[in-house]
Amino acid sequence: MFDSPIDYCPVCKEMVLLDQTRRECAAEHHCRKSIACPLDRCFSGYDFSSPMPARNRIPNETKH
Repeated sequence: MFDSPIDYCPVCKEMVLLDQTRRECAAEHHCRKSIACPLDRCFSGYDFSSPMPARNRIPNETKH
């Protein structure tokens, strides 16, 4: 059996699942967008609706 990773969130004062996206967690726990999420880097879910970070993009081929 697999247990999802969890952690305590000091903003909503609840345990949250980290195998989801930040957006899903915020919707579930009614967090406002203006609040900085202390667990932002802990979520393992990928939000396919957000743009890919620049550092992960494949550079364009240069034409000679």
